[in-house]
Amino acid sequence: MKKPKNGPSAPAAPQKRPTQRDIAQATGLSQTSVSLVLNGVEPSTVSAEARERIQEAARRLGYVPNRMARNLQSARTRTLACIVPDITNPTYPALIRGFQSAADAAGYDTMIFDTDGTPEREQRALQWLSQGHVDGVMAVFFHVQETELLKATRGRLAVVQIESQAHKPSRTIDKLYINNAAAAQAMTQTLIDKGHRRIALLSAPLGPGAQRQRGFRAAMRQAGLTARIIAVDDFTQAAGARAMVAELAGGDFRCSAVFAANDLLAIGAMSALRAAGRRIPEDVAVAGFDDIPAAQLLQPPLTTVRRSELSIGRMAAELLIGRLNGAEAAEGGRNVELPFELVLRDSA
Repeated sequence: MKKPKNGPSAPAAPQKRPTQRDIAQATGLSQTSVSLVLNGVEPSTVSAEARERIQEAARRLGYVPNRMARNLQSARTRTLACIVPDITNPTYPALIRGFQSAADAAGYDTMIFDTDGTPEREQRALQWLSQGHVDGVMAVFFHVQETELLKATRGRLAVVQIESQAHKPSRTIDKLYINNAAAAQAMTQTLIDKGHRRIALLSAPLGPGAQRQRGFRAAMRQAGLTARIIAVDDFTQAAGARAMVAELAGGDFRCSAVFAANDLLAIGAMSALRAAGRRIPEDVAVAGFDDIPAAQLLQPPLTTVRRSELSIGRMAAELLIGRLNGAEAAEGGRNVELPFELVLRDSA
């Protein structure tokens, strides 16, 4: 029986995915040389001319590395993690962006774990790390102790912690930090130098809040002034507004300046002050901490403490990759202090 002329044709056979063997045959080079070049093994004994031939053949044939197979052979995931307390806080996307740019450049994927800054979710993050999903992690923890982190990772992961102060060197964990107490003290002193004598600090005790409170108290004590802390539940804009509304409703708020422990708290405080008819900075000066992108767009623009989250994230990834590549694997944990800068704008 003849097949109808206009009948459906048989589906085309799926195109075979090019392999390293195909590239070896196309270039006349050994499969070992092809593997060294395409897997990025350094140092390599393959000549520059042969390397160029292999890379050109890979492009021409449409070769795509089989990362899953490579990972199974090396027991590596080629993935790094970022554990942060609040992805909606503009500080952390910048940190992650810097981290991801360095990870991408080295051929690593990035996974993100948001803990909401709660003890329960931080413990869940530790459990997740213990299951071997990643090769290394940059972590910002509010509640987890170093002993817990070491127990969860058991030396199988490279670890960088973003801290709020200097710590005793760890056996294996690298730590990045700015001196939060010194930064808060410097900003408080700037407000004092501008003539403010009644200054309130708006802060939560979690994370960097304790160190920023310490620096604030130190500056006020040295100036012979009374340190006033307005406590908040967390570092959100809503928390800043609620706390400021409550202070103003009490009827005895006579501070001429408010220093908020992060920019979101400062933005919330500014909205509450305006709603109560207070002018900024004529009636109450406001300063923040972090220099998030919105800080310079406010009216008036926000005086704040700047730290480069992009640079911190990038350095964290580079430290992890250096350990994973073996260059710094034998070194003990490093403490790296990064700079801060006071950014003086119209709000203070």
